Amino acid sequence: MKDMNNKLLILFGKAGTGKNYVAKIIEKEYKFYFYDGDIDLTEDMITAIKDKKDFTDKMRDTYFEKIKNHISELLNNYNKIVFTQGLFKNKHRIELLREFPFAEFILIESDEDILIKRILKRNNYITTEYANKINKYFEKPNFSCKKITNNKGENEILRQIRELGMDS
Repeated sequence: MKDMNNKLLILFGKAGTGKNYVAKIIEKEYKFYFYDGDIDLTEDMITAIKDKKDFTDKMRDTYFEKIKNHISELLNNYNKIVFTQGLFKNKHRIELLREFPFAEFILIESDEDILIKRILKRNNYITTEYANKINKYFEKPNFSCKKITNNKGENEILRQIRELGMDS
């Protein structure tokens, strides 16, 4: 059940910033359930990524209905969830905020050179060429949110979590 007793952290940012890395730290240290939104990408979206094409508005809208439903289902079973997804558009961030007004949005950032190195190490269909292309579409948040800079590893992430007061 989604209410004020639930804690929902929504980590978002450009491709390669390490959203999942930060989420796994939160999962381990603070006993959150980790939901990687990429597991719900539609076949059309996966094909577009592999073909280095942009997502259409229809693809995004279909996908966001899917993740909203998945988050709602998870909130019936877990009190603390950390969700990761690029969320490149403010429209979809606001849509999630309306659906889950208690959610905390956390922008994950990293230096461009580190971001590229991370993408090169991945063993999936996201290439540096594609990441550079799509990262240009990332909209700066038009609402207040927390930020974590992911450049220096786990201890630095934990320090920032404590500074943000997210460890309580």
